[in-house]
Amino acid sequence: MAIPYKPFPFSNRGLQVYGVIYRPVLTLQLINKHTSSKRIEAVIDTGCDACLFEAPIGESIGLKIKKGTEGPLSGVISNVPPAKVYYHKIKLLIGTDLIEITAGFSWDISQNLLGQIGFLDHFIVTFDPVPNPPSFSIQRVQLN
Repeated sequence: MAIPYKPFPFSNRGLQVYGVIYRPVLTLQLINKHTSSKRIEAVIDTGCDACLFEAPIGESIGLKIKKGTEGPLSGVISNVPPAKVYYHKIKLLIGTDLIEITAGFSWDISQNLLGQIGFLDHFIVTFDPVPNPPSFSIQRVQLN
């Protein structure tokens, strides 16, 4: 099933694209023990190492964020002190698929991200830039 990308406002004078940029966004829920989050959106980010979520979402499912394993959170910009991320074991509910993962939670992010570890190692994602808006599809990896 093709899922259309979601439009986001975009303004960058260095590029010729103005107004809107499309990103692959998936709707899902986070689960901790028996508590589920409301349905949230997360961008599929092939350059992100782990799945990262805004800390208030983790708090809403009963996580004590700072009791998780602390790690650095940095990106493509060098010479910037890394932010903090706290890792917890949770479950992702994507459609009917329930996956146990370790995900990071931080107060220093403004968008939820589905990365290599925890999402892209469980799903085959096919990006299709042809339609307008572009679309993507996901398929669960079948482990033997």
